[in-house]
Amino acid sequence: MMEWNALLYDGSHGFVPKYGLEVLDMLGDISGKSVLDAGCGTGTLAAEAARRGANVLGVDADENMLKTARENYPQLTFERCKLEEFKRDCAFDCVYSNAVLHWIADQEKVAENIYACLKDGGMFACEFGGAGNADTVLTALKAGLEREGVQYKSPFHYRGLEFKRVLENAGFAVKYIKLFPRMTALKGEDGLDNWIRQFCCETLPKEPERVLEYVRRAVKDRLFFDGVWRVDYMRLRFLAEKRL
Repeated sequence: MMEWNALLYDGSHGFVPKYGLEVLDMLGDISGKSVLDAGCGTGTLAAEAARRGANVLGVDADENMLKTARENYPQLTFERCKLEEFKRDCAFDCVYSNAVLHWIADQEKVAENIYACLKDGGMFACEFGGAGNADTVLTALKAGLEREGVQYKSPFHYRGLEFKRVLENAGFAVKYIKLFPRMTALKGEDGLDNWIRQFCCETLPKEPERVLEYVRRAVKDRLFFDGVWRVDYMRLRFLAEKRL
């Protein structure tokens, strides 16, 4: 399993929790409710949920991210756990998850576990990488790696609107589901390099500079404008309810 660089994540990819606020908003008023942050990362959204009055538990599979979360928000509770293994029957009023599920192969098991941990009538709000996410960058990355004799190994499990069936099979009533593009600006002149180093680190060679240079040249006319690097995101967002 990939080890995350929490410093790089917080320093260069603050857009992740920023857009996650929209996911949290889908739950409405969470004051006084028990809430699970499923894949809490460095804890930014968990802190926001607590600020809104929720009793929040953050869980994540990566110890580097959790270490930062605990340092930044010592008043909150964080646990290390894979979502495929999370068990907590009927414990939460709400669950939200932001930019997490595309890292997990067994999304069906995650849906089942989240359904089980919700109280009757509980809501699950989520957004993750949808079909075609970052396709321009990843296509160029694959080509750049092949030029160096390296096989591209995708860490991603992107899904389209067919994910509704996964939720329904787990028992959820899907209230809303949408697949949509969101061109996303990156931070700094090395923003694209940092995005690849953070999210595709496992497929990069030990000395990736030539691959990174190839990607920059290949995508610049489509993803660099107004002095800013961007990534061609596609997102899948949904709101689902545990049936009574």
